[in-house]
This record gives sequence, structure tokens and C-alpha cells, in this order.
Amino acid sequence: MVADIEDDALLGYDILKGQNGRPADILLSQNIILLDGMEIPIFQVRKIGKARRVVVAENMTVPGHAEAVVSVYIERFEADDDDTEADYVVEPNQLFKERYPLQMATTLVNLNEAPTCKVRVLSSYPTEVNLRQDAEIGIAERMEKIVSVLTKAEHQAESDNLVAVRRITTRSAEVKVVNDEPNGKYRSQRI
Repeated sequence: MVADIEDDALLGYDILKGQNGRPADILLSQNIILLDGMEIPIFQVRKIGKARRVVVAENMTVPGHAEAVVSVYIERFEADDDDTEADYVVEPNQLFKERYPLQMATTLVNLNEAPTCKVRVLSSYPTEVNLRQDAEIGIAERMEKIVSVLTKAEHQAESDNLVAVRRITTRSAEVKVVNDEPNGKYRSQRI
């Protein structure tokens, strides 16, 4: 029989052999070792707090000066299917920050709502950026407790905007020429 054992354990020959020549019984379903009629508890370590990889679900081009909604896959485990509150915070990883001239909004997602999750990225430069399928762009960490939610929906003016990419307006600096010196010199002033 072959089993996937994630946690390391060291069982000496004396435990496995037993004192009276009867081998020890390891009952993982009950978290005990039976040794010569005595029950020794086993404490399993769960790796629930481990950060998970976040990868792009499909190829996408983010236009310059735009906000885009990106479909992503978050690394999943079999135990996630039984978890009713699979809330995770998705944040950009260091590789994303170094490789792409984009900003990613920290996003709260539930793994069990859909096969993919949505995150928002913002391009503040005029050039378009290509995100390739399976490119690792972030990490997801489990949220133990949500204290409160600020809003359940977007701003009312944006509620009908369901496109994946939206243009953003940036403030351009207007320059006004001011003559405020008595000697007739001019200076520029930002408005």
C-alpha cells in the first residue's frame, strides 16, 4: 500500500516492533498509535495557512491607461471542496511587480463560487501589456475571519459596465502663465 504522507515522522524500530513482539498499529483515521494495548495520540499538522499560487486563466491584453478584469486560477486542494468558507485574499507577488508595469488591486475571493476568480489590474502607462495564460501573477492567503465588508457592489455609475476593460481618466497638469513680479518676469504655475 502506498500513501501520500505530507508530514515527516520518525518512528523508531522499538515502536514499530512493539515490546511483546506484536507490531504497533498506526490508525491515521483515529489519530492514534496502538502499542501493546496503549493508545498514543498523533497530532497532525495542517498546512491550511500556506500561500497559494495565482495564475492567469487565459491570454489577455491590457490596453494602456485602462483597468482590466482578469480571470485567474487559484491553486486548489481536495479539502477545499468541503470548506464552506473558502475566503482568500489575492495580492500581487514580487515577480508580477518586477515583470509587469501594472498595479493589481488586493481582492477578496471565495474559491468555491466559480472555477476562476476575478482580479483587477490597472495600467497607468500608454503601452499595452500582454498577460499570458499560466503566468504566475500573485498569491492567495486564507482569511480566517471577515470583520466587515465596506460595500457589496461597485459604484452605481459602474454597475452596468460589464466589459473586461475600462478606460480611466488621468489628471493632466494644466500650466498657467502668471505675471506677478514687478520687473515684468513671467513664471509658470500648475493648476
